[in-house]
Amino acid sequence: MNIKYITYLFSSLFFTFLLMSCNDDNTTTTYGSSSKDAQIYSFAMSAPTPKRSDSLEQVKQNEIFAIVNKTKFAIDQVGEIIYNPDSLPYGTELEKVLLTPTFNSTYGVSKVTLFTPDSVGGYDWNLTDSVFVKKAPLSIRVISQAGVPKDYKLDIRIHKIDPDTILWNKMTSYPAAIGESKTILLKSGTPTFFTYTVVSGAAKLYTSPSSAISWTQKTLNGLPATIKIKSITVYNDVFYAVDKDGKSYKSADGVSWAKQTPSEVVESIIGVLPEVNRTDDQLLVTYKDAGKYYFGKTKDLISVAPVSYLSISPSDNELPANFPLNEGNAYTNYSSSKNDRVLIVTCGIDKTGAKDLSGTWVIKNLSEGLELSPSQQDSVMFAGKGVSLFPYNKQMYTLKLNQFFISSTWGQKWNVAASKQMLSKEISRRKDQTVIIDDQNYIWIFGGVSENGTYLNDVWRGRLNSLIP
Repeated sequence: MNIKYITYLFSSLFFTFLLMSCNDDNTTTTYGSSSKDAQIYSFAMSAPTPKRSDSLEQVKQNEIFAIVNKTKFAIDQVGEIIYNPDSLPYGTELEKVLLTPTFNSTYGVSKVTLFTPDSVGGYDWNLTDSVFVKKAPLSIRVISQAGVPKDYKLDIRIHKIDPDTILWNKMTSYPAAIGESKTILLKSGTPTFFTYTVVSGAAKLYTSPSSAISWTQKTLNGLPATIKIKSITVYNDVFYAVDKDGKSYKSADGVSWAKQTPSEVVESIIGVLPEVNRTDDQLLVTYKDAGKYYFGKTKDLISVAPVSYLSISPSDNELPANFPLNEGNAYTNYSSSKNDRVLIVTCGIDKTGAKDLSGTWVIKNLSEGLELSPSQQDSVMFAGKGVSLFPYNKQMYTLKLNQFFISSTWGQKWNVAASKQMLSKEISRRKDQTVIIDDQNYIWIFGGVSENGTYLNDVWRGRLNSLIP
């Protein structure tokens, strides 16, 4: 009986030992499974800033590599690609960089091999040496502790085109017979360009959808040949204009015009004074009374309310001597912010008709009158008639004789635009062109006058590469 007991005890102990051994195998298997992990969990890159002999180029490189060293990388584990979602700046030149991948924090990896176009069969990387990435592609092979490989392609993305360059394309020209002209983009309904001109003693109108330029002449009614082409303004989807004889006109569709009988003889339409609600906007005009010129506000070009108060001359409401009576170019900035709700006017001809003006005015509407802020009255960069003013890339631009000028301060200070933003050499030098910015960030340039006084009928379109959707 003792023998049976001993045999039974021995069998039990042996069976228990087997179970424990199985449990040990399970534990080892779990460890082995985790050690198969060859994934890269995060990735970073840094690089020394290259040295340049040119000081301006060195500043540029410093700016670029400040971005390089903050670049964030994404890892597509399924596609096995490591890439930077935000491309590095145009002109970035990478040579040797420090790469910092992270792996399974518990087990790490067995080996990392890099493959470049110059390496046959790759080379083992110690995770600390700098890596030559100038020649793409670079592949990374990670070997787990269990010997399982996982390959990644490193895709360092760099902008292929200069974001600060404008590429220009010639569009369908105006009809050949063109005189002084102005083009307006009416955005309500089907966005349409309206081009007004005076040719052979008659006012003419050509229209085209903005999506596909194809000019069609419309039968224009009620607009005389004496119309001041540059005065034509759209305000709350209604067209307004004045002529050289002091008469005013209005049109609901831009085709059929009706003569208005304003309370004052309007000399010029300056632009639109913006308010919080579009229905409260007003036209700012000038009118003549007893040989002097004054500002007026109107919503219909019939009832013109004289402006009795000007912030720069509280005791005198006459048009300032250095304010453009005619040929100024204006832009209205609509904004929910009171400080940014302004009408900007630049250049033009003074009220004597003899002096070219170079200043820029920022105008705010006041219940009691106007707040006028003149700036840079002594600018010699551009002056007189033929200057185009428009907003672009969160700044104000002007254009005259194919040169852009830029201001980030509502025209208080103008700077010559970078050479990258010059017009194409195919675009002949001109002034008095119409410039329109559409909803796709295109700059449209319509017609103008050449340096020898010839009216031009070509149409161009360009856009900053950085603003391509």
